[in-house]
Amino acid sequence: MILKRKNIDKLINGVRKNNGVFIAPAMNARQVVYRPVENLADMEFDYIIPRNSFKEVVFPQTEKVATFTLGRGGADMQDIVIDPSEVVVFGARPCDALSVGALRSGFTWDFVDEFFTKREEKLIVITVACTKADAECFCTSVGVKPDDSAGSDLLMRETESGDFSTEAVTERGKKFLVTHKDVFEKSSGADLLDIVEVEEVEGVDLAKIADWLKDKENFSNPLWAKMAAKCVGCGSCTFACPTCHCFDITDEGGFNEGERRKNWDACQFDHFTLHASGHNPRDTQYKRWRNRFMCKFNIYPGKFKAKGCVGCGRCIRVCGVRLDITEVMAEISETT
Repeated sequence: MILKRKNIDKLINGVRKNNGVFIAPAMNARQVVYRPVENLADMEFDYIIPRNSFKEVVFPQTEKVATFTLGRGGADMQDIVIDPSEVVVFGARPCDALSVGALRSGFTWDFVDEFFTKREEKLIVITVACTKADAECFCTSVGVKPDDSAGSDLLMRETESGDFSTEAVTERGKKFLVTHKDVFEKSSGADLLDIVEVEEVEGVDLAKIADWLKDKENFSNPLWAKMAAKCVGCGSCTFACPTCHCFDITDEGGFNEGERRKNWDACQFDHFTLHASGHNPRDTQYKRWRNRFMCKFNIYPGKFKAKGCVGCGRCIRVCGVRLDITEVMAEISETT
């Protein structure tokens, strides 16, 4: 099927008329980000990857999960029941689409978080394969391809005329094509733009990294302090990462009433593992950075059939001290 660029306005209107939300790459403060758009003119097509991930569609930065009132008879707590609208993410990159499975693993493995699952049930991910990359892209080094279909409902490839060749990947994607059949046309063999070739980072070997991390002797290896010496614990990498999903629960409000909220948190913050006793098992920054790296390349792949890192490169782009995770990957690979 072909989606002609001129028909995107019709697609947006078709989604919005049913109270759906259409999210696509668009400019904001001179940066390309995923955000809701109302028409084709709002959208940006010349980009490598948006500054943010779209994980906040299914995992908001902050959300109310319950309300409570306090009285003489005790506390009364009321659950929040959500009924999300359909959300279409258009122009997602394959690495971002793949991250949804990683989030799903985290939010359903021991307890089913309905705040996540109900939103994911209403999510349509329309991926556009990558035709360009930059020095921070390292998807191929973690086993992801620039035209991967995993995690996508529809996979698109740009044509030389600026339109999009479209392939349904999931049943949800097939249903979406039927629902919007007036927008998509049968393909007549359009000329496709070449998929970008992302070179693997020299020296990186995921198998060697996994073996090194599984060796308990390396948990206290002095190499960690050396590699993470310049980390300042700002948490930018975790908030920008499409697969990081740590959160905190806080009660906010006044004396008689309030609300319980779920807020993004980050393992890079010094208080993240602070115990009520005052003890902190990760009392220095390199230990916190070690935890993040081990989560990506040991804990997550060992526990789930999902990737802890999809190679999007956002953590490199946003790091204020230029702590490059691929350099650490290469160094650990070389030590084994």
